[in-house]
Amino acid sequence: MSIEPKYFDNFLDEHVAQLIDMQLRDVSWKFDYDSVKNGVNKHWHVFCGHNEEEVQDFGYNISDIWNQIQRKFPEYKLERAYLNAHTHGIEPHIHRDDGDVTFIYYPRMDWKPQWGGGTFVYDEDTNVILHAGYKGNRIMNFEANSPHQAQPVSRECYQLRTCIVFKTTNIHGKGKNE
Repeated sequence: MSIEPKYFDNFLDEHVAQLIDMQLRDVSWKFDYDSVKNGVNKHWHVFCGHNEEEVQDFGYNISDIWNQIQRKFPEYKLERAYLNAHTHGIEPHIHRDDGDVTFIYYPRMDWKPQWGGGTFVYDEDTNVILHAGYKGNRIMNFEANSPHQAQPVSRECYQLRTCIVFKTTNIHGKGKNE
């Protein structure tokens, strides 16, 4: 049985979500990351770690998000975590992830809906099966192999669209989600 893509609002306690939002504004972002090998669509990226220990050592309270994921979804093991960011003019492309389930957390508490920046999840015919608009303290999850795409950022927005991504595998094996 496959998982249904979903999003959850108010994922963390308000004070923790505010702290993470504040901390991520101090991150030193690196541009020129390409999520598709040999692709041409670059964006901002910071690697956080391959496992829980590395994510804990990374700081910025990213481990608080992972700990909450573990409480709600104990069947998933962390394979890696990273930060992604987009600005106006960066046109994200449809792609698929590795692993079993991807979790995307939106940290910006001041994000305005008219700025775009959410995420689309598609079926195999590129019909939208979920649109999670960008909202601070929201997390979404979907099967990693599902085609998906970050929504572009409006030219009216002068902020950095940030998200925290957790790539996971099912500890019971892929068969449980199929």
